[in-house]
Amino acid sequence: MNTKILCLIAAISACAVASAQTVPTATVGTEHGIPDGPTRQSNSATSETGTILRRDLRWRSKVPLNKTYEQLTPEQKAAFHALYESLPDGDEPPFPANGIKPIFTKLQQGQRVLQARGELNLAVTVGPDGKPTKVEDFGGVTGANAYEMTNYAQSLLMLATYKPAVCQGKPCVMQFPFKLKLN
Repeated sequence: MNTKILCLIAAISACAVASAQTVPTATVGTEHGIPDGPTRQSNSATSETGTILRRDLRWRSKVPLNKTYEQLTPEQKAAFHALYESLPDGDEPPFPANGIKPIFTKLQQGQRVLQARGELNLAVTVGPDGKPTKVEDFGGVTGANAYEMTNYAQSLLMLATYKPAVCQGKPCVMQFPFKLKLN
């Protein structure tokens, strides 16, 4: 009997300690207790030892995700052209035919599972027909799943179709740079 009481007291104490350490999530703007948008919480105790919180990707470029090359403004095209060492006037670099968003969305899904860190730094060689021929990795992804994340990103970039580059008015072979910070 004393053993059962001691076990019950230990269980209640453990529950009380666990509930005291939880941080309530704000439910403003929710329906049925489900937040309308992502809720991120962090504390210093879990940031050093690991956390179960989802890590997101952040696109920090002047080139919008949801536009094709033709839809970019002259300023956005200039920002994209600046990624190249030299691009003669009138020439155009390759660009994903449907914009960057489909690739980015798939990478987000992979990042939720793999939780890699660092920066994807890849270059896709695109042929004059708009088909990728290879993807080079210039490093930057770290962590236990770095290899898997890099391979996943390379596969996605190889499956995409591209607007071919234009050199002196004709389709040509050129690389498409792809950089993405993994948080």
